[in-house]
This record gives sequence, C-alpha cells and structure tokens, in this order.
Amino acid sequence: MNKSRFIAWLAIFLILGLGTVNCSSSKVSATTPAPSFTPIITATDIPTLVLPASTQQMFVIYDDDGSPDGTTALLYLIAHPQAYVNTVSISYGEAHPDIYIQYIGGMLDNFGITDIPLGAGQAETLPGGHPFPEVVIELADGFWGLPKPDMNKTFPVKDAAELMVETIHQSTEPVSIFISGPCTNLARALRADPGIRQKITAVFIMGGAVNVPGNIDDLLPNTGNTVAEWNIYGDPLAASEVFDSGLNIYLVPLDATNQVLISKEDTRQWRLGSGVSNFAADIYDMLMNNWNEKEVSIWDLMTAAIMVKPDLCSFESLHLEVMTDEGQHSGQTVTVPGGSPNVNVCLEPDITLIKQTLIDVFSKN
Repeated sequence: MNKSRFIAWLAIFLILGLGTVNCSSSKVSATTPAPSFTPIITATDIPTLVLPASTQQMFVIYDDDGSPDGTTALLYLIAHPQAYVNTVSISYGEAHPDIYIQYIGGMLDNFGITDIPLGAGQAETLPGGHPFPEVVIELADGFWGLPKPDMNKTFPVKDAAELMVETIHQSTEPVSIFISGPCTNLARALRADPGIRQKITAVFIMGGAVNVPGNIDDLLPNTGNTVAEWNIYGDPLAASEVFDSGLNIYLVPLDATNQVLISKEDTRQWRLGSGVSNFAADIYDMLMNNWNEKEVSIWDLMTAAIMVKPDLCSFESLHLEVMTDEGQHSGQTVTVPGGSPNVNVCLEPDITLIKQTLIDVFSKN
C-alpha cells in the first residue's frame, strides 16, 4: 500500500481492542519528503502488447490472501456481469487460509451464492517466503472487524493448488486467474501439473514495485527493504516461478495503485446497488474510518476492474526478475534490460475511468 500500512493495521488493532503490539512507528506528514529512490530502468523499444480478447464472459479463478481490499475485489467480480467466478481460494499471507476461507464461504452464503468451490492454501509459503506481522494475521483471522457470517456453518474446502488444477482441467473454456496475494497457490499448481498453462488465458496479479519504492517498511519499519511490495515479498520464489512460467501475465504494481484513490463519495454511489455492493462499500468505509483518511488506495479492487476491462490501463511488456535471495532486496521486481518480455506491466491507469467503472458495476448490481 502507498500509505503507512503499519500505522493503518495498528490503528484497527487497537480500535477493535485486540491487544497491543511491541512495535512503533510515526505517521509521515504530508510535508515530509519522500524517501530517495532511483528507478531501476526506463523500458525502451517495448513490443506492441496484445491484450486478452474481449469475450462475452470471463471465467475467473480468484485467489487472495485474506485482505479487505481483496475481499472487495471478489465482490466486484461477483457483481460484474462479464465475470464468472469458477473458484475462490485463499493463500497464506494476511490471513490463515483455513480460517479466512470459512469467512468467505459464509459471506457468499449470505448472498445466496452456494455453488462456488472453495480452496485453502498451505499454512506456509515456499522456501524463502516472509510471513506478515502477527498483528495483521490476527486482524484477518477476526474478519477485520467486519460483521462475521454465521459461523455455525462449515463449508467444504479443498487444497487450493489441487482445486486450481482440477478446475482448469474441468473448465469447458479457458480461464483467467486473479491473484491479489502471494503467488504460492498458482506456483504449487504449476509444479503439480505444468500442462494447465495451455488453458490459462491470462493471470492478473496485484503486486510488485517497478519504478517506485516498495511498501515493506510500512509494516516492518526497521527492515531496510525499501524496494519490495508485500504480495511479492510474501513469497518471492513463488512469484519468480510464475513470472518465468510462460503464462500471459498482467501485473498491476504499486506504480499504478499509488495513483488511484477513492472517497466516501465513490462508495456512496456504490450503495445504489444490492447487498453485495453495499458490503463492498462497508469495507472501504471501514478502512477510511479506522485509518482516519478521506481517500484510500484500491490495490486489489482496481486490479479486478482492469482484469475484466484491460483497457483501463496502458501496459508495457517488460522482463521482470524477482529477487529471491534473503536480504534488503528480497522480493524486489527488477527490470532486466534487453531481456525477453515475460510480464505486461500496468504503469498508466486511467484513474477517472477506473473509478467510474467501479460505480457503474456496483451501482447497477
């Protein structure tokens, strides 16, 4: 996230009365100079990008790590008439997958959606991954203070990677994959069955920082890592394997998400829609209230909007390498000059059109 995420989660933690944490930070004022950062490289001679073909309906495998904005992205995909959500899975990241997927199952059940298979990832990353701070995981395990679904019900859950492989093979149409957390589940699915690549149209990932600072020090102020973004940092090896898989990857990094903010005026217009749209508005209104912010970024949500309508952003084809060694550059997404492009990167989002698209979809659902 582009704001002090550590302070944001800590504020919610204290507001909900969950306890105290042994860490401290101070909110950066609007007049504080931005940290010094040198862009890795400016891409030149980028080949013409071919976006996924526009079809009547997009078959979507949704994979998040139990975040508020990721949950809102799921609500958006459910609300969008062109998106058909095949499966929903949670990776190890902001939440324990086996706990958060039950909240998702209950949430969907509340909206009368009972036919989407659910998956939970393993309770750890691939080797070399980095867990979120416990304060974040505790918040996620409590469903972020949002009204909890009926927890007297238990929903059947499969292993996320196995569910991905099964869904892709059984689908009568090529599928697109949405990832708004670490890439662990997709990396494991590709390890289990590399042949699934043939039926994956595209993979849209919220993650990385290409020519802007990362956000690891938002939650870990003393880490020294100023270049990585949390979704990639959470499991660098998984991201590296996915980037090098030959799949058609569309990355929405902090470079793009830092530019798009929404306010309560936006969410007020979402509320013209149904219960799904109102719950999406509830999530972002909660974040604005708890963070004491008039506007907030919409990291995963704008990625979902771009997934269904890729022309909401201008993409550049780059060769990105994920740094997997431990240290202050772990999880960094580095542009390799002269390398064969392996990732299409969203760097110039259409801010106005993205916000209007969200209003159009939510208000009419």
